[in-house]
Amino acid sequence: MKKTFSLALGLAFCLLLASCTTDSVNPLSSPDTAQPDQRLLGDWRGKKNPDKITFRFSMAKQPHWMHVEMIPDKAGEKTDAYDLFPTVIGDNTFLNVLTTGNDEQGHPRKSYTFVRYAVSSDHTLQMWMISQDQAAAAVRAGKIQGVVHENKHAITPGQPAHADVDVTFQDSSENLFKCVQNSDVDVLFNDKLETLYRVR
Repeated sequence: MKKTFSLALGLAFCLLLASCTTDSVNPLSSPDTAQPDQRLLGDWRGKKNPDKITFRFSMAKQPHWMHVEMIPDKAGEKTDAYDLFPTVIGDNTFLNVLTTGNDEQGHPRKSYTFVRYAVSSDHTLQMWMISQDQAAAAVRAGKIQGVVHENKHAITPGQPAHADVDVTFQDSSENLFKCVQNSDVDVLFNDKLETLYRVR
């Protein structure tokens, strides 16, 4: 498994580390044309969140970008932070979350994780991660250029059960945008995360 954007997005962004992942060499659109989503600014928490993490969205130092910190309640625990920017495709909004680190050879590497999100009038934030199976199927069908890494020693539940996968998209932003635009986003992004509520 790649070390990447954590599932605390899955609590809603802190431990995909132990889960299969999809990342991308390129974002869904250029950050130079991104419009920060003011609705995200502020603190958000989940009611079922066992780790008691606050997700604090703010404006980043660089233009067009936003920033999120995952702040644990427990003193001494590490705060994770990521830079990100939104992409709007039709009626749907997505976050391009920048992750940095080293590849398996120790070389510097940056990539993006895509998260679909919706902010409701009742001050809730819902997010969905991309489906591993759908991402792998898109690459294997030639809809998106990329690489599927299969781990035959880890089995994903389903009908039928199958090998766990990591997927890396290697296509251009333009082609990624078109693929999402022409997809059923409810199917492509079907990994629903915990609902977050604005902290007042």
